[in-house]
Formats: sequence, C-alpha cells, structure tokens
Amino acid sequence: MVRKLLLVAFLIVVASSVQAKWIEVGANAEKGETYFFDPETTQNNGHLRKTWVLSNYQEKQVGGHHSDKTFYELDCNDRKVRSVTMLLYSGLNALGDVVGAHHKEKPESWTSFSPSSIFNEISEILCVVE
Repeated sequence: MVRKLLLVAFLIVVASSVQAKWIEVGANAEKGETYFFDPETTQNNGHLRKTWVLSNYQEKQVGGHHSDKTFYELDCNDRKVRSVTMLLYSGLNALGDVVGAHHKEKPESWTSFSPSSIFNEISEILCVVE
C-alpha cells in the first residue's frame, strides 16, 4: 500500500512538471467535454504505445474534478486500450489541486476501441511509427 501511494505521488509530480503540448482529438459539445493527448511524452515499445490523455469537463464531475489526465497503454496491432493511471484535477487543463488519483499496478484488461473513438484518432497518429 505504501509503495502504491509513493508511486501515485511520484506520478503526480512527474505529470505536473512536464510541459505538455496537447493536441485536441475529440469533443462532445452537448456534454461540454474536450479530449487531448500529448504525443511528445509518448513511450514506444514495439507495437505498444503509452501516452497521457487530458479530458476537460465544463461541468464539475462526481468527485469534484473538471479535468483528468489518464496514462493509457495502446496496442497498435490489436487496436485495444487500457488505463494505467488517472489523476483528477479541480480545474480545467489539469490545473488546480489534484483531488483524486487511481493507479493500477496490474492494468485492467484490454478494451477494443471503435473507429469513432478518441483512441482511434490517437492510434492513427501514434501507431504510424513502429
């Protein structure tokens, strides 16, 4: 448990200290949601990609956050995704206080993504280079 808390604390420091260059990959105007990712902090490992995704919400979400940054792992061959770490922020654009965090030492199972999802947009950019 202590190890997990230290890892989450480390990820908060790293995630907040990195100057991201976010690229918009989707929006839902009706829900007031906008999604971005940062290709410059992406990690490549064969057919796998790890990248941060920023989600902004105009309305405060359950838990008191207006944005979150989630570290996702994408499988370019099988077109699947899974989340590893999520940080919840009180303000838009991952600004303000961190009001929650989740980290999975064993990431959840893979989920397929549809052609209309933000992960399809991200994979079309990140999976071009092996």
